[in-house]
Order: sequence, then C-alpha cells, then structure tokens
Amino acid sequence: MADTPQQKPAKAESFVGNVMKYSVATYLGFLISGAALIIKGVLPADAYAVPATFMAYTMSLMNLGMLGLDQALLRFYREPPRGATGRGMFLACVRLSLLVMLVVGAGASLFFAPTLAVAFGLGQGGAALVPFLFLNAALYMLVRYVNVLLRLENDVRAYTVQTLWMNACLNLIYLLPGFFTSNVWAFIAAALAGFGGVAVAFWFRALGASRGQGAAPGGLRAPEAGQGVYRLMLPYGLLLAPAAILTPLYRSVCLSFLAAGPGATSQGLFEFAYTLAQLVTTVQAGFSTYWGPYVYAHYRTEQERIGRIHDVLNFLVFGFFCVLILFEDVIFLIFPGKAACLRFFPVMMLSAVFAILIEGTVYGNAIARRPHHDTIGVALGVAVNVALCAWLVPLYSVTGAAVAVAASNGAMFLYRTVTGQYYYRTIPNYGRTISGFLLALAAACVGVLFYDHFVLKFLLVGAILFIYCTLYRPQLHKLWQMALALLRRVAAARR
Repeated sequence: MADTPQQKPAKAESFVGNVMKYSVATYLGFLISGAALIIKGVLPADAYAVPATFMAYTMSLMNLGMLGLDQALLRFYREPPRGATGRGMFLACVRLSLLVMLVVGAGASLFFAPTLAVAFGLGQGGAALVPFLFLNAALYMLVRYVNVLLRLENDVRAYTVQTLWMNACLNLIYLLPGFFTSNVWAFIAAALAGFGGVAVAFWFRALGASRGQGAAPGGLRAPEAGQGVYRLMLPYGLLLAPAAILTPLYRSVCLSFLAAGPGATSQGLFEFAYTLAQLVTTVQAGFSTYWGPYVYAHYRTEQERIGRIHDVLNFLVFGFFCVLILFEDVIFLIFPGKAACLRFFPVMMLSAVFAILIEGTVYGNAIARRPHHDTIGVALGVAVNVALCAWLVPLYSVTGAAVAVAASNGAMFLYRTVTGQYYYRTIPNYGRTISGFLLALAAACVGVLFYDHFVLKFLLVGAILFIYCTLYRPQLHKLWQMALALLRRVAAARR
C-alpha cells in the first residue's frame, strides 16, 4: 500500500534518525582514527611499518576464519531455517569459525611460519610473529561477530561502545608503545591486549543474553537445527569468503612489495597516506552500517528510494573528495615529515572513493544470491594489484603502490557494479554517475600533476567541484531537506 502524505515525512525522518543513530559510533570513531593519524605523523615512518603490516594481515586472516558467515548472518538473520533462531545462527557460526581458525593457525604456525613471514613482509624474525598474527585474527573475529549481532539486534548503545573499542584496537592502541620503544613485540602485545579486552567484555554479554533465550531453537540444542543453519549459510558464506579474505589484501600486498623493495620508510609513508585517505569515508560513516540491513529488508518495495539515496551518496563522496584535494597542502603542513605523500595522495584517495561507492552498487549480487560475482570481482582486483605492484613499485616506489591499489579498487568496482546492476538496479541515472566518475578521475590527475602548484590546482579542482554541484543539483536539494528534517528532530527533542 502506498504511503499517505502524512506518512511520508514521518518515514523520511525515521530513516534519517536511524542513520544518525548508527552514525554516532563511526563519527566518534573518526576521533580515534584522527588520533592514530597524528601518532603516525609524529612517529618515524619506519617505526610502525611492521606493526601496521601485522594489523593489515590480521584482517585477511580474520576473514579466513569467518568463512563469509558474518555476511551470511546479515543476510539470513531474519530468515532462519526451521528449528533455529537468529541467536542460534550466531552461535553456530562462531563455533565453526573458531574451529577453522584453530586448525589453520596451528598448521600455518608449525609448518609455514618462515614462508608466511616473508610473504607478509614482517621483517627479520617475523616467523615468530606468525602464531600471534593468527591469535590476533581470532580475537578480532570474535569482536566482529559480536559487532554484527549487536547491529542486527538494534542494541545501539552497546553497538556504539563496542564499535569504538574495536576501532581503537584496529587503528590506535597498537601504536601507543611507539612513544616509548621501537621494539616490535611491544606493538604486538598492545594489539593483543586491545582485541582481547573487547572480545572478553562483549562476548560474555552476548553469551549471557543468548542463555536468557532458553533452551529452544535459539540454543541450537537440536542437531537438526544446527545442520539446517549450516546448510543454509555455508554455501552462501563460502562463496563470499574469498572476497572477504582478499579485500584487505589490496593494502597488504602493497605493504609486502614495499617491504621487499624500498623498505620500511616507504611502508610507513604508504600506511600514513592510506590512513589519511580514509577521511573520504567520513561522508558515509555510519550510513553503510544501517544501509545494508535496510536494503535487504526493503529491496522489493523501496527500489526508487534506494536509487535516490545512492545518488545522494555519490554526490557527497565526489564533493568531499574534491574538497580534500583542494586543501591537502594544509594537511601536509601539519605533518611536514610526511610531505612526500603529497605527490600520490589524490590517487590514494581515489582508491578509497571506489571502495565507498561499491557499497551502493553491488547489492544485486547478494539479493539474487550470486555472491560468486563479488568473489570474482575482488580476485580480479587483487590480480591487478599484484601485477601493477610487481611492475610499478620497483620503478616508482610508493607512488607506484598507490597507483596499483587505486587501479585494483577500480577494476573490482567496475566488475561488481556491472554484475550487481544486472540483478538489481540502484543507479537511477547511468550518465550522471559515469560523468561523476570521470570528473573524480580528472580531479585526481590534477592533484598529482600539479601537487606543487597550489593556486593552479585549487582553481582547476574548484572548477570540477562546481561542475559536480551543477550535475547533482537535485541531490543537493535533497541534502538540504534531510538537514532540515534532522534539525526539526533536534528541536523537538529539546522541547
């Protein structure tokens, strides 16, 4: 049944309110990321090279243990098999993932540690770090599972606290020993302590709530219930698992090639620029957390709205990307020791833009239950990354690595977007979207070619930003309406 005129404004305000609730954790998380960026700006680039690589590979190994089941949990939590509940599915996924991580981690640590240490770019003595790398990944895996559960159960307060703690573990806590020592083991101990603390604190909360549900299907005490969960979720998750495992490799592969070639200083510069480039994600912070479950719940009835919101996100991402290029010189005045990043920073930001926009264009693959397209797209991106790193890093050092990661994200974006739109269209106007991509590429080229000519770069990128605003006039008007709706909510809450 169509919405009445009275229902539509309320529905819009409800949507904006939900997005803002889930945005709190991510926006506060940017304070943590900002603190981490300042620390990386102050510390010598080679001091945190190995710890940053350790954390980068932690994400890939965490996804190896999860087998794509976190995404399957998001997809099927509201549609459990007969005899099970969403909570039961959560517990079943955790049990299987812990078993996989134990087996794989033990085997890799016992038989392949030296080889993996070289491949991961962990430096001299890195073989001893491999067991702790798997342990850190297992702790992160538990944290990730609980984070998904809190989001699905709409426990916003707990989700916010846990997300902030998880963000601190990934980006900040492991860096703190750098103020006192350059010993790699101190960084690793801080990483383990951070993830261990949040895993223990929130796991017992989740376990206690699960027991409170009683012994019926939610506890998965009936064998057939557990079998039904695995029959439903494993095929879906396993098709997605390679994509989840490979995605963090876009960054990790670059760090490994830099470790084998130019060395730790180049690794540190790449890591600093990569962290700084994530500022682009500010425009969709918290949005994607709410958006995924919303799309899965409303894709049959809200396709037009989903398309409109996709266009708004495009405009925000493109616009903020241009603003960052306009004022990037100011950032590197604050961190003069990392000024070498200026020549390739726009390219690094372009890779972040591709990674953001893909979140709104690929839902068709999941809706149609064709996750193999996501895996193929990610694998294509990794292949492009490896090939370009092998070619460009020896020639252009860290600039070559930046080009490689941007090209790999671009290749993944193109493949997954084309296949996703085939099954479910979220892009209402292909001409406008393609024009936006071309303008983003032009802005990145201007930023690289004129990185040491501030005035000329400012004028050219400013002109591109003006074209964006003209191209996306309806979206600019929509953002104004959303801002007014939010202000009305705030004003009503204060009365």
